[in-house]
Amino acid sequence: MDIASYSSDSRAVIKIAKEVAAEFKHAEIEVEHLLVATVRQEGTEVESILTQLGKNPSGVASLTEAHLKEQSSRATARENLTASPSTQAVLTQAIDEKAKLYDALVEPEHILIAIFDPKSALSPYLREKLGITKEDIYKAIAESKAVEEIASTPSAPAGEAAVAEGKKEVSGTLRYCIDMTNQAAAGEFDPMIGREPELQQVIQILLRRRKNSPVLVGGAGVGKSAIVEGFAQAVIDDQVPKALSGVKVMSLDMGSLVAGAKYKGEFEERFKTLIGEVVKSGGKMILFIDEIHTIAAAGGGGGMDAGNLIKPALARGQIRLIGATTEDEYTKHLEKDKALDRRFEKVKVEEPNYDDAVRIARGVIPKYQEHHKIVYTDEAVSGAVKYSQRYLSERNLPDIALDIIDEAASEYHVKKEFSAVKVPALEKQIAELEKLFKQCKGKSSEKHPEEFQQLETAYDEFSRNFERLHGFWGHRLEVQSGAKK
Repeated sequence: MDIASYSSDSRAVIKIAKEVAAEFKHAEIEVEHLLVATVRQEGTEVESILTQLGKNPSGVASLTEAHLKEQSSRATARENLTASPSTQAVLTQAIDEKAKLYDALVEPEHILIAIFDPKSALSPYLREKLGITKEDIYKAIAESKAVEEIASTPSAPAGEAAVAEGKKEVSGTLRYCIDMTNQAAAGEFDPMIGREPELQQVIQILLRRRKNSPVLVGGAGVGKSAIVEGFAQAVIDDQVPKALSGVKVMSLDMGSLVAGAKYKGEFEERFKTLIGEVVKSGGKMILFIDEIHTIAAAGGGGGMDAGNLIKPALARGQIRLIGATTEDEYTKHLEKDKALDRRFEKVKVEEPNYDDAVRIARGVIPKYQEHHKIVYTDEAVSGAVKYSQRYLSERNLPDIALDIIDEAASEYHVKKEFSAVKVPALEKQIAELEKLFKQCKGKSSEKHPEEFQQLETAYDEFSRNFERLHGFWGHRLEVQSGAKK
């Protein structure tokens, strides 16, 4: 660890982390000690970042300290505490984060980013409880920079101007993109199943010297975005060729890029800044644009559209881009611009057949089971594919089958919640009816109208509630009734 790369604030953080470890009588300085120290250090950007994320800095420190108290400790505190390998890895990662943000020295916010990196050894319990991700911190840093500060570069020596320009480009990238490799590392994506040939084709195109930007073309819901997610996961799992090892897959949000661009040239400036950062990464950043046909018209107002802005970089092979769109939109927008179309390589994504769709559905079912806290039978999964293919042929597999699987579980929970309230209420009403029947037994409705009126009112209310319950669970009630007979 090169201590000369750290600012005075960062050095103070490391010192505080050592004190925290000694305070809890732990054997080594762990990542959690570093987190407490980062939050405790005053006068840094960390407090501002946590506030932007809706987190109380003192609350973060308290939660982490409570977790540390539960860890095993020594009888006496050690005098010469050293950083554990996991903490050393975080501090080394902080140097990389400093370089990405074009800062001269490692600051506490860089250490914070490294702590919440998906690969760090931070306790999963704290990750879940705090709900902070590396991407959240990046966005908070980008948002903290005023538009004027990002857009303007005050007169300065050439070296400082380059740093300012670098900061501007990084801010633009962070503001309008989402790091899909970070999401993959965090386990946010469903597994990609049955699309290995298409993924292989995408990887081959990305490795080309020229025309190295694939466009996934297929119907809505066939799984185009899932292939890109599968590629991001392959990068994280180191299952790609060495030339693609360690790349970042950045998903561009074209809507947010265009939103708020009121003045002529503002959108173009944003987009050029973003493309410049991708080019500057030297192939270590791959841009993903869903609905890529929108670049042929993005910008508006008579200015250059995004397609024209990106052509030079595509032509020289300086930027690698993955796009996704439907066949109709590709024909309508991209094929009309021959200069833009010839810079992309088309990858056809067909709708999976029945067997492949069932295999895909079974592969992602664990995610749905975890979310809904239920278990799907194999018959239910294959039935969702079979009947969606038969009765909802206007939509594509596997998306429509997964929609049915998801909707069925949601409906089940709604009905379950409703029944949990109504069944006890019905039981209570049945007891009340039995009581009223006993009271009316042997009596005449003419001589005792009030008692019979109470019975009639109670029965009507019971009937309404039973009909609503039967509407929710009628087939189940009938099956249960038949079984009892």
